[in-house]
Amino acid sequence: MANRVLLGKRGSSDHGLFVSRSGQDVTNSTQPLGFDSRAAESLITHSTYQGILVPNVQTASGTQVSFVYNSVTENQHTATITHNLGYVPCFAVRWTTYNSIVSGLATDVYPPFSYYRSAGEITEEDEESGEEIITQVGSTTESGLIVSSTTNNTIVLKNTVRMHHDDDTTETAAGYMTAQNTQTWSRYFWSCIVFTAENFLNGESL
Repeated sequence: MANRVLLGKRGSSDHGLFVSRSGQDVTNSTQPLGFDSRAAESLITHSTYQGILVPNVQTASGTQVSFVYNSVTENQHTATITHNLGYVPCFAVRWTTYNSIVSGLATDVYPPFSYYRSAGEITEEDEESGEEIITQVGSTTESGLIVSSTTNNTIVLKNTVRMHHDDDTTETAAGYMTAQNTQTWSRYFWSCIVFTAENFLNGESL
């Protein structure tokens, strides 16, 4: 059975209370510890990432929407963060829109979420109950950045921007966005910090 709890000196210079993960020897394990008293009030950073995601929208000619930022062409609508920790870690994702970048810094940031916005509503009165019935009409825009999946080795982010119509089709043609004029609110700048601790929020971001 592996030694999992150590109170005192660990290695050549570390002192404190240490608890290893199941199956790991606390005295020499190279894996992240289950508990480390030196970091009892904070999470330990494993790695950091950042990038830009554009909508998964094509022009009438079939070209993926893109735009150029700092001389780099951005055309991805998902980002796969590979941490290879072997378990789902704690992580914190924040994102903002191109409109909110001033002098290279974000003036507003958001946690992962998505939402729908309808172009219009029709309010009718039910003949029997007299209650108001609100029906969404026209097109509906989906927006936001989400964590689409987490595994023991990866975290996948997704730009959800697209447009739906009453007939359940999705807008992919010019007129909504073009390769030359991607709407600025749909360009998402994101960053992610991955911590060594296991995720305690059912795979969600802090």
